[in-house]
Amino acid sequence: MVRAVSTLRRLSLTALLASSLAGCLPYSQNEGVYELIPTETLRDDCDLLEKFQGNLQLSLQISGRVVRADFGVQNMQLDGYFLEDGEAFTADGSVTNVSTTVDGATECLLDQVRVHLDATTRCDTEFQGQLRLAYDANNNTACTCELWLRFDGVQGNTRCEGNP
Repeated sequence: MVRAVSTLRRLSLTALLASSLAGCLPYSQNEGVYELIPTETLRDDCDLLEKFQGNLQLSLQISGRVVRADFGVQNMQLDGYFLEDGEAFTADGSVTNVSTTVDGATECLLDQVRVHLDATTRCDTEFQGQLRLAYDANNNTACTCELWLRFDGVQGNTRCEGNP
């Protein structure tokens, strides 16, 4: 004899199970605003680092494995995910038809500005990673630039214990 289980009981059990698993996610990174502090510049074609120095911030949001970040450069939104090990994440974003200057004087209408970010969690308030920012301008090679850098992402000036 098979006993029917009510829909309400099934939904209650599902909600209870989901809420108990929500605290078990392996991602220890805090949500919120992180300052990206450059540690090494690998490439900077048009002195973009100097231009963006005050805007290298991420406002990080995490939902399960999904990562979303509001990036200070060009008000861009990055979307990505945590990798399988739960210690690293990646995110990408782009904006189109951007009017800006390059090298302080050259006016450019960019087809696209692209950002790719890879990061590894150090503790709940810090991660380190690499960022690639590219200006794409099909009609003007003087406006095509890239910035590659390594950085520390720090939330509220709170570094991991043992890190200066």
